[in-house]
Parts: sequence; structure tokens; C-alpha cells
Amino acid sequence: MENYLAEEINDDKIDFQVLNAIADLVRVLDYNEKVVFVNKAMEDLLGYDSDKKVCILGEDLFDPEITRRALLSGEVIQREENIGNMIFSVKCSPITNKKGEIKGVVEVFRNVTMARKLQREIIEKNRFMTSETVAASLIQQKVLPEKGFIKNLKVNYIYKPSTILSGDMFDVFEIDDENIAVYIADSVGHGFASSMVTMFIKSVIRTLDKLTLLSPKKTLTELCTRFTSLRLEIENYFTCFYGVYNIKKKKIIFSNAGHLPLPIMVRDREYMNLESRGYPISRFFAKPDYEEKEIKLYSGDYILFMTDGVVEARNSKKESFGYDRIYNIILENNKDVLEILNSKLEEFNDGEQTDDISMLLINIW
Repeated sequence: MENYLAEEINDDKIDFQVLNAIADLVRVLDYNEKVVFVNKAMEDLLGYDSDKKVCILGEDLFDPEITRRALLSGEVIQREENIGNMIFSVKCSPITNKKGEIKGVVEVFRNVTMARKLQREIIEKNRFMTSETVAASLIQQKVLPEKGFIKNLKVNYIYKPSTILSGDMFDVFEIDDENIAVYIADSVGHGFASSMVTMFIKSVIRTLDKLTLLSPKKTLTELCTRFTSLRLEIENYFTCFYGVYNIKKKKIIFSNAGHLPLPIMVRDREYMNLESRGYPISRFFAKPDYEEKEIKLYSGDYILFMTDGVVEARNSKKESFGYDRIYNIILENNKDVLEILNSKLEEFNDGEQTDDISMLLINIW
């Protein structure tokens, strides 16, 4: 039968010796859907009788409709077959003679059981990780400060992670009846690792004693000490601006651990950057020396805190949003600065965000 089929078809298109040598399972059927050849791999695995061309496991293991379709249409058809507890990717290809007439099909069965098992495991793990990541994202959002008034400070903000998890963190909270702490931090990178750093920052600052919290310099130094004790890789670091506002004296003292952009204090549409010397918090700078400064604040003043995702946002022309656009918005608008800034930013980058964006606005009342 093999010789007859070989004579009927183009000799260049089939070589039974080659088919018999390959590791995939192969069978050849004639135009009447009769099996005329099975290779040794199929014989060994499925128990095909090489003389009778009958599968001991039963012919109903295979879908005859696919073979029929290939014989009638001449198209190459790819499908999957479950044979016992195994999964095979099956490619059914028509065989033609020298006149181009379809005389049969050759079916190649590739065992993809392990690949499909791994695929299912990956899908399940991804589903689990996605679920866990979403849960972590909700926690990040829940630990942000409440919008509204804390004593005579009005708090408003916009928080937009570039992915599910953010590397930005900020907070505003009462240290005691007279002092309110405010900080903004930005961990390098995105995703799970950077989000864990933000939660570390939140946890450490909230557990510091009152005397430490009242001193921005001491707070950042302690934050650096605890972070470097983790002995993370040198590429793990973050920036942080920390300030303490005294309600009675109406002044803010602050220190900066390399955070950019600098917070902007605005008074009567005039602005100044809150500058203070200090390196980012990293193992590379194990013994930092943070500068502490203070300024007087008045009713009607406000401070705008941001992360670098704002100034470094790019448009389709690869232009950065930059500081000048922010300063112009401040000079041109006395109200709703945060909302206008966010709107202009979205308009600038066509809604495409590549970095975490956080903007925190503190109004003095």
C-alpha cells in the first residue's frame, strides 16, 4: 500500500523512511480515509498494528471530520487532539500527485502535553499574581491621607500609578496638637519592588517617636539608617522631602533627601522652590548630612508637592512637560491649580502615562 501511494503521488513530496525516523507521530491516509502508513513512533506509543494499520486504542480517538475537510478542500488544518491523558497538536496536510490531484493526507501528531501543563500553570500563577497585585494596589490607595482639612491645612491630591502598583508615596498627619508632618517620596522603578519600598517608608515614619518626627533632619537620617540596614542592592533607593508645619508659628521646617521636583510654595501668584541640600536615601550614601531649613507661611499660601512623573512626562514629539509649564499654570491660575495642572498634563501627553504621577497640594487657611 505504501508503494502504491508513493507511485500515485509526487515522489518529491513524501519519503516514508524519513517519516519513520522522526520523533513525532505520523500517519498517512488515502483519499478513502484509510490509514496506509503509521511511523514507528506512533506504533510504539499508541499500539498501532503496522500490518493491519489499526490503532489498538481505537480509531474513535481521532476526529475524522478534520481529515475529511482537508481531503475535500486541500487546505492545511491545525488542531489539537486529546488521546488518553495526552494532548497532541495535529497538522493535517493534503498529499497530491503530479497532476495536483489530492490522493491522501499526512497527519503529524506532536505531543504538547507538558507544554500545555506548563501553560496552564503559568496562567494560574499569573491570575494569582494579578489578584495579589490588585489587592496590594488597593492597600496602597487606602493608606494615602484623607482629602480635606487637618487643622488649618486643606489637603488635596492626584495619585496616578503608571501600572497597577506605584513607587510614589505621600502623607500628611498630626504629630501633636501644634505640628503636622507632610512628606512625599519616590522610589526608583515601578511595580511590586518599588511599591514595597513605599510601604516601608510609610511604616517607618509612622512608628518614629515624636522628638524624631519634629526634626526633618532626624527623620530622614533615621529613615536612611533603617533602609540601609535592609542591605538591598545598590540600585534600590528613593528620594523623600519631609516637612513639619507648626500651626501656631505658621512656619514649616523641612529637609530634602534628593527629591525632585522641589516643592513649590506659592503666595499671591508668586512662587519659590523649597530648596534644601541632601542625597537620596540609598546604601551608597550611608552617612547622610541633611540640611534643615524653615520658611514662614501665611493664610492663602499653598505648597505644591510632585514626583518626577509630572515634569518628565513626554508628548509625541518627545518633549518634556518641564517646569516652565508648571510655573505658568501657577501664575495664570489662582484656583483649581491641581485640577488644571492635571488636565494640561493629560492633554500634553495624549493620556499616555509612562511614569507614576503624584501631586499633593497643601493650602494654608
